[in-house]
Amino acid sequence: MPLREQASLWSDLAIKTLDVSSGTVPPGGVLSETELTTNLLLLAGGGQGRLVMNGEDCRIQAFFACHAVKGSAFTLTAGAESIHYTKITYKAVQMAEAVDERYGQRNHPLDHSFVHRLELPAGLHQTAEEIEAKWGRGEGLERFHVNALLQGMLYELMMEVERGRGGAGADMVDIVTAYIAGHYRQDLELKKLAALAGCSPRQLQRRFKQEKLLGPMEYVIRLRMESAERMLRHTDAPISEIAERTGYRDMYYFSRAFKKVYGVPPQLYRRSATVGTEALSAYVGLNDRFAASYESLQGPVICHMRGEYGVTAAPRRIAVLDVQYADHLLALNVAPAGSVGTGSSASLQFPQYIRDRLKATEMTGSYEYPDLEAVERLQPDLIVCTEVHAPHYERLNRIAPTLMFRRNESWQTILRLFGIITGKQSRAEAIIADYHRRTALLSGELAAVLAGQSVALIRPRESLVRVHTASHRTGAVLYRDLGLPAPLFVADTSDTAYHIPVDRLPAVHADHYFLLSSERVQDEISATEQSTRVILHAEEQPQIYAVDAATWIGCYGPTGINYIVDQVEGVLLA
Repeated sequence: MPLREQASLWSDLAIKTLDVSSGTVPPGGVLSETELTTNLLLLAGGGQGRLVMNGEDCRIQAFFACHAVKGSAFTLTAGAESIHYTKITYKAVQMAEAVDERYGQRNHPLDHSFVHRLELPAGLHQTAEEIEAKWGRGEGLERFHVNALLQGMLYELMMEVERGRGGAGADMVDIVTAYIAGHYRQDLELKKLAALAGCSPRQLQRRFKQEKLLGPMEYVIRLRMESAERMLRHTDAPISEIAERTGYRDMYYFSRAFKKVYGVPPQLYRRSATVGTEALSAYVGLNDRFAASYESLQGPVICHMRGEYGVTAAPRRIAVLDVQYADHLLALNVAPAGSVGTGSSASLQFPQYIRDRLKATEMTGSYEYPDLEAVERLQPDLIVCTEVHAPHYERLNRIAPTLMFRRNESWQTILRLFGIITGKQSRAEAIIADYHRRTALLSGELAAVLAGQSVALIRPRESLVRVHTASHRTGAVLYRDLGLPAPLFVADTSDTAYHIPVDRLPAVHADHYFLLSSERVQDEISATEQSTRVILHAEEQPQIYAVDAATWIGCYGPTGINYIVDQVEGVLLA
């Protein structure tokens, strides 16, 4: 065919989307079309299956595309695993001078049915999700954009087909990438991905990082977050539903994972997509500033997430919007003028282990929902908050100079800074030195008693159990400061916890479990916690110690940390 005519086949072609839908073919289920009335593009991902199109039988696996032209028939049968699909029907119209001339008379590539295993599925998969979201809105401009997106998708697909991709044997990274694209909403483990690629987990990790610049599980998270981001921007689905649809049954963990990638919580991200970037302005510049101090000619300067604070005199009335900061001040023998409490909005209270020392302290709401009017009535001369309070920062700073620290900042760093602010540096250093001395001695005693027996830190949450790592602040106390042996299940990781179904808890295989219980807050044991206890008691006699989650998770001042150490010592050396 002459180049000019060949070019015209594409440049004069218009794509019109007719319908978009998605669904799941369950194990052993069937999706079929008997006689298509228009062209169809089917993008699917999942386990192995069988596709019969126009009488030709094809085994499919991982992620594939099926392009079927008008008049075709096909039957897709899922194997042992579900197959997720997006189905797009469309028509292509040749816009050349012969307006009524059907483009198929020129043997156009889009006039052929074919099945193609995708080597690079992530981009097409993401575009398909965006097409479905925009199509669902039913708006004229959105539908116009759908046609452009579909045209781009067809271009990418045809380029793959013309280059013959997928014909040669794919290497381990290609196989795993394709599998992840079709399964990232499900529970995935590195060991399972390595078995799929026919290599060891370490080999897969190394090869994957060489080619993708990130590990396989990080790639899973990236696809999940990109999918969640698109749903936040293009749909009205509740955040709990978005979390579940992207593979997170724990909405709290989903929110933390999303914020880690995009810098803000999902709800705020959605709001910013609606009203513009103005809603995000409160968070701009927060990610690169850590708590620190330095000496200037005028005196000490505290560096925080919103700038710098020059210490000229010790403040007399300090309001704190996180209970851990009340703990820090009390450790320095300074009572805050006001502090947020813990618990539900109907029953806010100060933590029991410092409650008696906060009798003269005013309650100022909760950490998530501070009472700004109450803070203002205190007439403080200094306010201390975390990045969670960024949307309130301007108002707080008008009330009094406001310091903003990362909530997960080291308690020792914060205590030293509070020592500088209150003129109690010597006491702060003494508290830190005493803690290191105590944990160093205690770690030796614990090592002798445990004799290599492992200790796990777990928290039942909804339908999942969090298995905390040394990257978690309480995990760091157990595994780093006290040197407790972690189970093999808890590998080195930058994440603070693994999230597993309750029935997989035996895989942790620890000898001792610190079970973070919410019974004190809820006045009852949750169904997940009950199941956790039943499963653990059925194991080969592990030791289980139920401890208060509110204290072990939320109270990170020196008093709270030493309280945790007290409990560890009390049960393991009993």
